[in-house]
Amino acid sequence: MKTQVISSRVLMVLVGIIAIAFGAFYLIGYDNPYEENPAFNAPKLTNIILIITYLLIIGTIGLTVFSLVMAYRNRNKSAAVVNNVPAARIAYIISGSVVLLLVLTFLLGSSAPMTINGVQYAQTLWLKTADMFIYTALIMLIAAIVAVAYTSLNIKR
Repeated sequence: MKTQVISSRVLMVLVGIIAIAFGAFYLIGYDNPYEENPAFNAPKLTNIILIITYLLIIGTIGLTVFSLVMAYRNRNKSAAVVNNVPAARIAYIISGSVVLLLVLTFLLGSSAPMTINGVQYAQTLWLKTADMFIYTALIMLIAAIVAVAYTSLNIKR
C-alpha cells in the first residue's frame, strides 16, 4: 500500500470514531443536570471524549517523536540545499523557533487562579500550559497571515 492510501484510511477511521463519539456525546444523556448545581449539565459520556482526546494527544506526541528520530537518522546530507534553497537550514530554524516560542509563551503565561463555573482552578502548570498553547497558536496564525499577505503583495509587484 502507498503511504497516501494508508494515511487517508487512518484519517477516515479517526474522523469516523470522533464523529460517532461526539454524536453519542450530544445524543445520549447530554442534558443530565449536575447533582451539585442543576443549572449546569453533566453529560454521561464526558469520559469517552476525554479518553479519545488523551489517546489522540499521546498518539500524536509518540508519532511526532518517532518521525523526528527517523528523519534525523535517515537524513541525506545532499538534500541540505535544494535548487539553491537551504532547505535543511530553514527546517532547523523553523523547528528551533517553534520550540523557543513554546518555551517563551510558557514562561510568560499567567499563573493567576481562574474561577470557572464557580470552581477555582489554581494549578500553575496547567494554567501556564493553557496560556502557552493559546499564545503560541495566535502568534503562529498571525505569522502565517503576514507571510501569506507578504507573498501575495510580492507576487503582484
